[in-house]
This record gives sequence, structure tokens and C-alpha cells, in this order.
Amino acid sequence: MEWRALRTHSPAKKMLETLDRPFGTPRILLTGTVGTGKTTELMHVADERENRELVVFLDLEWHFTNVVKDPNALYRIQAWEVCFLAGLALVFRFKERLGLELDPDMVKQLGEAWQRLAEATKTPNPQFDLGSFAKEALELGATLATSGALGLETSGAFKAARAAAAAVRSWTLPLGRSEKPLPDQDRQVQDLLGAVNLLLGEVQQKHRKVLLVIDGLDRIRDLPRAKALFVESQLLSQLSCPLVVCGPFALRHDVATAGVRGFGASALVNEPVLDHDDPSRPGEGVAFFRELYAQRVKDLGDEALGLVGPELLGELAYRSGGRARDFVRFIRSLAEVAWDQDAAAATPELVKQVLDEWRLRQETGLNTEHIRLLQDVMKDPEHRLPPGEVALKLLDYQHLLPYPNDSEWYYPHPLLTMHLVRPPPAGSAG
Repeated sequence: MEWRALRTHSPAKKMLETLDRPFGTPRILLTGTVGTGKTTELMHVADERENRELVVFLDLEWHFTNVVKDPNALYRIQAWEVCFLAGLALVFRFKERLGLELDPDMVKQLGEAWQRLAEATKTPNPQFDLGSFAKEALELGATLATSGALGLETSGAFKAARAAAAAVRSWTLPLGRSEKPLPDQDRQVQDLLGAVNLLLGEVQQKHRKVLLVIDGLDRIRDLPRAKALFVESQLLSQLSCPLVVCGPFALRHDVATAGVRGFGASALVNEPVLDHDDPSRPGEGVAFFRELYAQRVKDLGDEALGLVGPELLGELAYRSGGRARDFVRFIRSLAEVAWDQDAAAATPELVKQVLDEWRLRQETGLNTEHIRLLQDVMKDPEHRLPPGEVALKLLDYQHLLPYPNDSEWYYPHPLLTMHLVRPPPAGSAG
């Protein structure tokens, strides 16, 4: 898509190569901190495969926030619930893309399996009308697919229209509310997996191959919950189709999870806007953000390209820490401040004002223990990840950021190094 800038360290190319292999069933687990642009990478993969496969794209974070209206329930979701949602989305996507409806009896089996499993896990109010479940599955699947935009569907108007349609159909099924976990080998769990795989098999044998793309599970910061989905359970890897899942970044930093079974690992770290040997200097990743800005304002004409000069774009890119989300926020804030002050273009003073506002937000909640650990990372010539829960928490909340090199390296968010987190003096005990 034209608004995308090409990443130096994009995992999309490798994922597409994996999906192109004519043997096996590829399953890819993409990890990375929130805000690095993983959704953009997933959309790239989905767009490239759309004409070859039936792409089913689930954005679980969007769905739980805007349809279920309980974003915290996503943090408690079970693997069998993810499989169930994938089945619903497949039912709708099949009708939307191919104009056909799946066998109602097969769809009903999915509803029966979910109802039995919901009761077995003590999920509240797991009742619905099985007699009309085939129709209900289409409606529920439509709310899931609202965020699964592909191709032209990524336009704001199209997504807004589908969001409005989803609002008409309120979500009634309880999610993330089960009180009793069940192992993969439990009969009810296997029945639900079998019901989803039956639908996948029907589509792939009689019509076309399915690619399932699941976004949003990266929002889960709690390591035990991440392990429950990908280490203690292999349910997602047993779905019988190619699969790309955006998973919790916590999985990359626990020894027990180094070999998550059933998935090939892929990672998206922050663009290297810092130089590894001297992080006070800009790195090669700054060029990506200049290109990203140019792509995003291209439709506004040549004048828009000059509203933020190259040096100021470089400063914003550096202070973003290589996080696409932060860079976009900076540009938006800069536009607002420039509008308020009737400025014709960005100035160093306006950029400083914007960065100071975001710096204060980034500093919120940090204590002396956090600061000492961040300083220790700065002192380490290799900038390695320290052990312990504090380091993982700083990673979770983007105070400590990962970067690519021969191996990953880490550094405090550059907003923090503006004032609060400075390298300790030479010879200091830290």
C-alpha cells in the first residue's frame, strides 16, 4: 500500500517466504513491543496473500474494545476462546468473500462445542439458541471482521461504516470470563478444536486455502497468561491452516518459552534510530521515519513535505525510540501546537514543546530503582537486558526498548534520556 514506508528490518518478507513454501503448514508467531508497527506488518502479509487465499484477519484488541466493550477481558482469554472466534470469523469471511454459506450443521457443531465447553469452564450465561446458530454465527463473525480490513477496506470511511454496522449487533457471548481452565486433552476442548478444523477443512478442500491472521494477543503483558496461551497449550498451533499470530513480547524473555512448540518465531523490534556504539547519536533507522512522513503526507502536496524540515524530522525520529506509534503521535501533537500558535511550519521551539509534553508522560511512575536499572543498561557497552522482573516491566511499558543488531540490544526510551535518566558519571557505582 502506498502509505507504507519500507522497513530495513521488516519481518514481512521472511513471513511471506515462509508462507510460500509448498510443504508443511506454516505457523508464525510474531512478537514485538506494543507500538512498533506489528499490525502494519500483518496487514502487509494479508494484502499480499489476499488474491491467493481466503484471508481471515482478526484484530482481537479492536474487537474486545469496540464490540465486546471489555478490553480487560482480552488479558484473560483462553486458547479455546481464540479458536472459537477464529471459527466465527471464518464463517462470515467465507460468505463475504466467496458469496457462499457453510453447511449449517457444521456451523451448529461449533456452537454446540462452545456451549459445552463454556459450561465445563463455568463461564457465566453460556446459553444461546442452537437452532438459529448458523445465522447468529454470521452476525457475530461480522463484528469480528469489522477490524479485519484488507485492501481498500483500510480506508477510514469503510472501517467506520463497518464499525457502525457492528454496533447494531451487540455482543452477547461471555469472553475472558471462564473460571476453570481445562487442558488441551480435555474432551470438550478437543471437540471445539475439531469443530473449527472441520470448517477449515470444508473451505480448503472444496474452495480455497485459508490464511488465519490473529492480531492483538501482544497486548497480554502477564507472563503466566502468555505461557498459558503458547507454552502450556498448543491449541492454536493445531488449527489446520497456515497461521500468523501476533503474540506477547514477554515470550521472548523467558528461558522456558524459548522453544514455543508449533510456531516459527519472528520478531519486530524498534527501528534502530540510536547508534549501538554511541546511542547519543542517531542511527540508520532515522531514514525510515523521514520516508514514513513523506509517504503519509504525499497526498497533501509538495508543500506538506516542507512543513517539518529534515533536521526536525530526525530529532522526532530519534526521540521516538524507533517506535512508529510514538513518531506518529509526535507529528500529530506538532500539528496541533502549530495550529494553536498559527505557525506556518515546524520550528525547533515547537518541536521542543511537543517533546517535553511527551517526555513528562513517559517519566510518570518511574522511581529510583527503575532509574538505576536504566542507567546500568546505558553503562553496559553491549546494552544487554538485565535479569529480573523490573527489567521486564520496563520493557512492557516501553521505558526500555529493544533494537536489532547481531543480537538484540536495549536502551532507555530517548524521551527519558532528555532529562531524567542520564548516564552515571565515570567511576560511579551506579
